[in-house]
Amino acid sequence: MLQQKIQYLVRSTLNITQKKQCPNCSHTKFDCLDTKYLVTRLYKCKFCKLNFRFPVDSKSFLEAFYQSKYKANYSDVTREITELPTDEDLIGMMKNNFYGKRNYSPFVKALLKSDSAKILDYGCSWGYSVFQLKQAGYDAEGFEISSARAEFGRKIGVNIHDKQSTVKNDNDLILSSHAIEHLPVVSEYIRFAATKLVHDGILISFCPNGSPEFRAREPKNFHVNWGLLHPNYLDVEFASHTFRNNPYLILTDDWRYNFEQIEKWDGRSQIVGEKLDGQELLIIAKPNVII
Repeated sequence: MLQQKIQYLVRSTLNITQKKQCPNCSHTKFDCLDTKYLVTRLYKCKFCKLNFRFPVDSKSFLEAFYQSKYKANYSDVTREITELPTDEDLIGMMKNNFYGKRNYSPFVKALLKSDSAKILDYGCSWGYSVFQLKQAGYDAEGFEISSARAEFGRKIGVNIHDKQSTVKNDNDLILSSHAIEHLPVVSEYIRFAATKLVHDGILISFCPNGSPEFRAREPKNFHVNWGLLHPNYLDVEFASHTFRNNPYLILTDDWRYNFEQIEKWDGRSQIVGEKLDGQELLIIAKPNVII
């Protein structure tokens, strides 16, 4: 991890003169929210409202990085995502339906109110969440940019795509958990997801909460949460602006959500929860439905 940080600092220093523009919408007007290491900045785009790290990494660099170099080992959660278990450990994990790892089936059930739907987990790593969704009865597949992790995931009997072109276009729900903040162009992902969803399909994204309310509550964690591994730091304003023409439900919490509130969402309204200072941002939207 130290070597990654040193390389990141050197790369940022060398790229400090790159053109300043939002990686999401290409506009060139923004406010500076935070600074690290003298050469990296967290900017907020005045047009699309995205908080993004500058200097910006290219698409080609990020693709290569996540193929071979990505290793987040600063917490138990990230180690579970980026470090692959042994075959022996994997057998025990499968028997217990990966107990102890976050299960997204309750979120899907609250939104779709069905046990039989087509689900895509975008950025699924080695696929344990896809396995859990399949165990819950869903027709679930995954997408993972890292071909090595996608290949490993096939050991547990799930289908993980490593090319967007092979993803089916009739999904009822596309889920991404702590993946959207890593992407080079968030808007491209949203457009891609819309093409892979049925008309009334739901896009659901979990990511770190970059809202000012969380910053006021935990300024140190806000400062830590953007940078090398998180070039994007999405907030409530960005989410509501991005889906301003679509139904949405936007919530923040400390990993615990009110499922009754999710179940009550009618799929046609635009709702932002009262709590805005949670550690995690949850964006639920229907990108193909215009209101």
